[in-house]
Amino acid sequence: MTATAMLLFGSHARGDQDSRSDTDLLLITQEDAPRHVMNGHLSTSFYSFEDLRSRAQNGDLFVCHIVRESIPIYDPVGQLNILRSEFSFRQSYGDEIQRATDLGWFLVEHGMSIGSGALVNKRIAWCVRTILISRSAETGIPVFSALSLAEFAKSNAVLTLVKNKDETIIDAEILRDLEVLLASFGGDRIFRPRGSYSDYRRRFDSTMNKVGLGTLRADAVASLGYHE
Repeated sequence: MTATAMLLFGSHARGDQDSRSDTDLLLITQEDAPRHVMNGHLSTSFYSFEDLRSRAQNGDLFVCHIVRESIPIYDPVGQLNILRSEFSFRQSYGDEIQRATDLGWFLVEHGMSIGSGALVNKRIAWCVRTILISRSAETGIPVFSALSLAEFAKSNAVLTLVKNKDETIIDAEILRDLEVLLASFGGDRIFRPRGSYSDYRRRFDSTMNKVGLGTLRADAVASLGYHE
């Protein structure tokens, strides 16, 4: 595998990292499909330049993150500048918001019964970040850090929801804070008063919610049980 560029992004690029922060790297390669590798606190994403360029032109949120705040470690032909010049915001990020909202309500309703507290907390942080980054991107001024997202939402609870991602205990108060955020910034609540595991499985499948489906698979492995 040959990398044509290496970019640093996330908290280490912004300068607001702490002892728990991951080091986020993007390697631009010739691989056919994007992939992600996690090794301790090193998080490495692999994408082809053609894929990134197409995503930039379509306003992809991951590429938005890259073009707005990444630092080139190795970029001899200026691929980051090309992505920056071709990035175009969408008017709406409703699909991203709705998928994160669906997973968020699943966690509110079933989080206490999920076998892995670490899984729940990581997914809560993902939902909160996806919703608020999407909402800020719709204004044309996206923000990414936990502090900036909290300021955007005018809610100190956002800091806790995002920073709690490395905890292993499921906290009922965190789930209540998530519920408030979903009601304020999320999309539609699909199931009222409550959806079953099967309801959410069908919903995630029909909406191609990869993070939602991955959460169900990870929970099945963690708990070695079946929920209804």
